[in-house]
Amino acid sequence: MRIEIREKPHDLYAALVLSTLLVAIIILDEVLGFGSQVLRVVLGLPFILFIPGYMLISALYPERKRYFDREGRPITREEWERIVEEGESEEGGGDEIPGGKGLDDLERVALSLGLSIAITPLIGLVLNYTYDWDPEHLGIRLFPILISIYAFIVITGIAAILRRRRVPKEDRYGIVIDISIPDDYSTTDKLLTAGIVIMMLASVTLLVYIIVVPREGEAFTEFYILGPTGMAEKYPRNMLLEEEKYVIIGIGNHEHRRMNYTIVLTISPEARNNTVTGMDHVTLSRTNQPSMEISVGDRETLELPCNFSVLETGSYKLRFLLFRGEKEYRDLHIWIKVFSPGRFSNSTYGLETFITGWDGDPSGLPDSVGSNETVGVGVGVRNPTDTDRDVQVRIRTGDGGTVRRIDPAEGPFELEEGVTLVLELHVNATSSVDVMPIGLVLPDGSWTVSFLFDDGTEEQTVSFSIDVGG
Repeated sequence: MRIEIREKPHDLYAALVLSTLLVAIIILDEVLGFGSQVLRVVLGLPFILFIPGYMLISALYPERKRYFDREGRPITREEWERIVEEGESEEGGGDEIPGGKGLDDLERVALSLGLSIAITPLIGLVLNYTYDWDPEHLGIRLFPILISIYAFIVITGIAAILRRRRVPKEDRYGIVIDISIPDDYSTTDKLLTAGIVIMMLASVTLLVYIIVVPREGEAFTEFYILGPTGMAEKYPRNMLLEEEKYVIIGIGNHEHRRMNYTIVLTISPEARNNTVTGMDHVTLSRTNQPSMEISVGDRETLELPCNFSVLETGSYKLRFLLFRGEKEYRDLHIWIKVFSPGRFSNSTYGLETFITGWDGDPSGLPDSVGSNETVGVGVGVRNPTDTDRDVQVRIRTGDGGTVRRIDPAEGPFELEEGVTLVLELHVNATSSVDVMPIGLVLPDGSWTVSFLFDDGTEEQTVSFSIDVGG
């Protein structure tokens, strides 16, 4: 049986229809959520690896491969093959064997694959430079790549159709399918040919099956914590007692089945579970830890808003635990320091100042030290307003007269009565500075050390008492 497609470019029409169908399936899947993953794979491979190059080759070479004799007269392929055989059998070589003009089927397929592999990355390279125009929609993303390749296929496809129509029918490229077996084949040859065809069909079927139904990959669960901006940054570190802080808890299920998880927030291994239905407003203490059960579908990712507060001062390792059944499956943590309102001075204009121990622990300030021992003090400013502030911190044991500016990197510093140490801080809007450690050496005696914070708008003082010597 012989099938010949030459009068109309049905191959080009089919390529355009399949490309359009793929675009529609992807849009339905991404926008409406009911596309077919199988068809995306089956149509996506030729869309990327074959059709762009085939359309370009068809536009450049609309004619079929033609053959000529030594005098340049057109002949059939069979006549050309006979001339080639005769020329190869002649001793001494004879005249130059004529060649064909144009591309045959095998050459078209090979060039289509090669050009497609070159065209697709070039389109991606061009799209990479569009990212700065609109970072949210352009660049190397699914839809820009999809539309760009589809536009290339449509443009070159229309050009190929127009050029092929202008070629006379007898010289026009066409697809010829001949599945008949020559009469001079023996029974063995026919059986071998049939076996080869069956094996080829089985190989193609197996390849499609492997692509469409891939092996089940490794099963795992993503578990992550994001800061208030939705990025892996700006995690809460310093907070007031009972102040609410915000993070995002993310769970991605890649276990190949729906999973039931339990999320636990804790600051102490002795705490007991307190079952909650949401993480919108939860509280933690050394005896209480919120626990929430959640179900996540296969290949689904959930991001839960979490507003938490801590009911006890101290420096804590806040752990985010993910349980699968009774077994702890994932463990994340951030370090936080919780300050007592008694160690803060909250002014009417919103600036919050605090002092802590050397390592930032609110309970780390000593009540007494020996002579010539260094007192480790952490100085911090929390700025919840929307304006940057330059803050001057004056440290003294009395009214003070002499002023000396200090650099925390140079300490420890001797703090004498009548001498004021001055520390300069810059605090960004809506942020907290890290606790800045300062080492102080005090004279023997009982002292009240004052930290006066001044940003040019208002002054506020935080103090602590300490006994030195003895």
